[in-house]
Amino acid sequence: MKDSTRLALSRSALLPLWLLALSCGGGGNNKPLDNPQATLTVPKPNTAGQKLTVQVGATGCEAFQSLSIFDREEFIKTIPYSGGGSVPVDLAYNEIKYTRGIAAHLSLKARVVCSDGRQSDSQPQAATFFPAEEVVELPNGFQVVPDNFVTEGALPEITFLGCGNDPSEGGAPKLYHVNKSGGVLKEARMPFLCTPGTVITPKHPVSGKRWVWTPDGGAIAVNVAAELAITATVNTPLDLLAVGPDGDAIIYDAGGGGLDKEVRRISHENGANKWPQPFYPPGFLITSPAPRGDDVMFASITTNGAPANRANIYVTRVDYGRQNPAVGGATLGTFLMKEVASAGPIATEAPPTAFSPEGGLLYMSFVGQGGITTLLACVTEADGCAGAAMKWTEPAILPQPIVAMVPYRAGTRLAVIAPQHVWFLDTANGSVTNKGGVSLSPEGGLVVHQVHSGGAKNPLAFYLLNGPVAQEGAPAPQPLEIVATDDPANGELYRYQINSGSISAAMDDSGTLWLRVGSALVRPLPPAEYRKVLPVTP
Repeated sequence: MKDSTRLALSRSALLPLWLLALSCGGGGNNKPLDNPQATLTVPKPNTAGQKLTVQVGATGCEAFQSLSIFDREEFIKTIPYSGGGSVPVDLAYNEIKYTRGIAAHLSLKARVVCSDGRQSDSQPQAATFFPAEEVVELPNGFQVVPDNFVTEGALPEITFLGCGNDPSEGGAPKLYHVNKSGGVLKEARMPFLCTPGTVITPKHPVSGKRWVWTPDGGAIAVNVAAELAITATVNTPLDLLAVGPDGDAIIYDAGGGGLDKEVRRISHENGANKWPQPFYPPGFLITSPAPRGDDVMFASITTNGAPANRANIYVTRVDYGRQNPAVGGATLGTFLMKEVASAGPIATEAPPTAFSPEGGLLYMSFVGQGGITTLLACVTEADGCAGAAMKWTEPAILPQPIVAMVPYRAGTRLAVIAPQHVWFLDTANGSVTNKGGVSLSPEGGLVVHQVHSGGAKNPLAFYLLNGPVAQEGAPAPQPLEIVATDDPANGELYRYQINSGSISAAMDDSGTLWLRVGSALVRPLPPAEYRKVLPVTP
């Protein structure tokens, strides 16, 4: 028995290989086919414009039934494909779904289906897409407009004015007037540095000029239409500048060492001092002056005349000198707005304040226990900010300390800005107009660096430019994100962020927003176009 068993085992070991293959369940012709392979890449993962271009391809099919693109599991489009490697595919801005907001944060993949039914998905690829009306990019990454820029005119005759420090001339500061293609129409040397803090004022309707000034640097009056002619120069290291009804500048230098400094009116025509004597405010100015027709309103803080550890906030009405230049700078009235705490004998810090556009109100913010903030709207030509001297029946209350207030929409709205929150108040009564009372906020750890109000076409629109928190000893951080609302009552409209470089913004004469995104010039869609795909919800 043992020998027979051994013989049987021996013979089975000698069976032909093809017979063993059949006994294991089939021959080579029935071997399962491998799945096909799909690929998708995004050459420019962060894109603004009319389209997002991707590269897609597939292998492993004798014949292709379909090659489609998805955002997660949401179908976008099917493309004609018969093989032959990777091909470029444009995803138009109206083909992309914005179910997770604008900009669209996509997770794109390609799905290939063979004619025999086999299919496979590519690995997902992240992409950010911001739909825009127009994008201008120059070869070799050259920048279209300067970092800090404003617009001149409107389409189709739009141009741009900005400043920069020319590396080819040892960092010499210059003004640049450029066209939409990045061509330099004119440049002019500046007598002080161009910095992230340099301010270019709106073109004045009377003088046709702009003032360009750098805090602690100086100021110049510029006529862009006259080939960047500089008609006035201020060498004072000023701290504040406001433009008067005729285009002259009201300038203020706070100085150092606790000394109260002077205010002057400077001619836009020749830089001459137009006031016979400077105006010396009671203490330090705490917000930009409010020039009106024949007078100027100033807000200041001083410990003079206040009890120990207290300071007084005053509004002073000063003659502009338009009717009679001989009395320009003369005080016409002084009004005590509020008594506040002061940590030292010289009041060098003050609560955030802002004048209404017509100078009839001074908005003031005070922080209480737990960071709760109280906002007052004080009548400027009355004492005390109480009773009839306080416009609102009740102060506005907000849950965070704020850093600035910006009136807009012809003074009917007030943007109240904390580092990571922005509320919008109706200036008629102080009520919060944000949707659901929820603030408009930067992403993550970013903070608000700059703000822009909407133009005439979109008077309730508002834009936040947000960036990293400033670090001591490091260069000033620049905005990396823009957050927009078409109306605070509608909530957020769009949010677009880049990982490197910076973003800056300007509004043209027609109320169209222009962005510099890195080196590119971007014209976003009108706010109403974004709202079509992001309807307001209750």
